Amino acid sequence: MLTQLQKLTSLKIISFLPLSMWLCFLFALPYSSLSANMVLSEAIIHFEPGKPLRKDIEVENPSSENLYIEITPTVVEQPGTESEKRVSITDPRESGLLVTPNKLVIPPGGRKLVRLVSLLPLGEKERVYRVTFKPVVGDLEAEQIGVKILVGYEVLVLMQPATPEPNLIATHTGTSLAFENKGNTNVLLREGKQCPDGAAKDSEDCKRLNGKRLYPGNSWSIDLPFNKAVDYQMSIGTKNSVKTYK
Repeated sequence: MLTQLQKLTSLKIISFLPLSMWLCFLFALPYSSLSANMVLSEAIIHFEPGKPLRKDIEVENPSSENLYIEITPTVVEQPGTESEKRVSITDPRESGLLVTPNKLVIPPGGRKLVRLVSLLPLGEKERVYRVTFKPVVGDLEAEQIGVKILVGYEVLVLMQPATPEPNLIATHTGTSLAFENKGNTNVLLREGKQCPDGAAKDSEDCKRLNGKRLYPGNSWSIDLPFNKAVDYQMSIGTKNSVKTYK
């Protein structure tokens, strides 16, 4: 989960010589490494009650060549479970999410906006989507062997219920801490911390604990270094807090 921004990297070797000659002259010819990268303004998009049902993502091209991008939204079904799957959106009106445009051409140093619109009102259940921003391969404009590195990203889109009812149940037993999300909206446990006896909360003796996003119905447990209280930073939508589990 790139803390909800996932990086998709692919490598393409482009040769302007027949394969046999490519092998012979690999170390004799000039080498070029070009990168088609992008910068996104948002990693996670939240749609919450009482707020606009449209969001914009700014896409920046910091490279020295044109950037061609394909944008593909999917619905995430049964998120956070072993049965999780992504379903391509063919009808935005049915899925509830419109992403426009679905293709971009951004000049060097340029920026463009991609708009996400909820076509359905927020309902009883939370809706989860992933939107992939994938660079499209262009040609190397050089008479030499080259490598083009493409870096794509996935943006997590979360649409809360019209009436969010968070209900995260925690059970602390010895050196184990178990969570179960019995609410109707996801909860992000961003970072945990546990300290031994006598240690201040900023002490180097304290241990940092992994976090996890729990969607409605998800369960998760973590082994602890000590049989002591645990502090977790928690996010529900765009609201953040710290909670202690004893």
